[in-house]
This record gives sequence, C-alpha cells and structure tokens, in this order.
Amino acid sequence: MQLKEELTLIQRGNRSISEYLHMIKSLADEIALIDHPISDDDLTLYVLHGLGPEFHEIAALIRAREKYLFFEELHDMLVGHESYLRRMEAATHQLVAAANFTSHHFANKDNAFSVNQRKQ
Repeated sequence: MQLKEELTLIQRGNRSISEYLHMIKSLADEIALIDHPISDDDLTLYVLHGLGPEFHEIAALIRAREKYLFFEELHDMLVGHESYLRRMEAATHQLVAAANFTSHHFANKDNAFSVNQRKQ
C-alpha cells in the first residue's frame, strides 16, 4: 500500500524528466516484485498526474491517444518535450537580452544627442 501511495503522490517538482521517470519506474518495479505489476496505462496516468503545468499540452495529447503508450515511448515523448521547453526558454532569454541591449543602446544614443544639443 505504501508503494502505491508513493506512486500516486509523486510529483516531478524540480527534477528532470529522466529523474522523475526513473523514480516512477523504480516504484513500479518494486510493486511488480511483490506480484502486483502495474499496467503501462496506469503507469502513464501516474506519470501525467505528477508532471506539472509546463507539460499540460503534451499530457492532453497523450491522454487523447486511442492506444496506450509503452513506458519507453512515454519516456521518449516527455524527454523530447522537455528539450523543446528548454530551447524555447533559451530563445526567450536571448530575445529579452537583445531587447534590453537595444533599448539601452538607443537610450544612450538619445541621451548623448540631447547632451550635445544642450552644449550648442
């Protein structure tokens, strides 16, 4: 019962997808050792339940599938999505940095221009 409860309550939190899935798979394997294997369908639901808000889009797609996923397929999909989220975050940081540089650069030019006008 304790292992099943842990499996039900586990959350990804700040862990990587690989770490999170490893924890879930370890719990499921322990439960299987005591002769109560967990189906891939149920395992998928446990995984999706604890993912967190940044994975809602892909979780909805996985839930809408007509046929279930093997754990390895689920792993690959979630790792791919995590990689996509990191790329999007990096691109956003680059855009913000570029925007800050541009606004700072133009603000300095405007300031230099107004100083030069006052000197004349």
